[in-house]
Amino acid sequence: MTATLPIVATNLRFAYNDTEDRLTVLATDAQSQGVHVALTRRLTERLVNGLAQMLEQSSALAVKAPAEMRDDIILMEHQDALYGHGQAAADPGTGDALPDLRAPRLVTAIDVNVTPATFEVRVRDAQTPLIALSLGRLDVHRLVEALSQRAEAAGWHIPVSAAWLEPGQTQIVLN
Repeated sequence: MTATLPIVATNLRFAYNDTEDRLTVLATDAQSQGVHVALTRRLTERLVNGLAQMLEQSSALAVKAPAEMRDDIILMEHQDALYGHGQAAADPGTGDALPDLRAPRLVTAIDVNVTPATFEVRVRDAQTPLIALSLGRLDVHRLVEALSQRAEAAGWHIPVSAAWLEPGQTQIVLN
């Protein structure tokens, strides 16, 4: 049975395809219908940095804070998303494998619309919308972290424009 596209994803599973040097994502909806997509290094870099910038710009607390405190505010929010409220840190796992699937569809564009309550994400290939996501701020932090960890595990060493997102960033400066 073929999924009706775009699927409204409730679950994302990530893996790395070494042969094609791509991150692959299996997105499934509430009825366990799925779509398998592939992200290039360039698109992953743009997505991580773009979402990080959107998190910074859409934080009412960070926008009102002095410039030297903004990164710390977003870092605390990021850590809360990953470790707060009983959440366990995501493990990047380098040996992840997805079940046997049809070849992934190459993602060519990701559109993000920020609303007061959510980040509406639309993933598409050249012609077709593939995945629709409606994420809260903490979910966006988790998505950014998962993508960053997978990219790092793949050896991509993507440049990160947000200081709070640098690997190993755990220090918060309290003034």
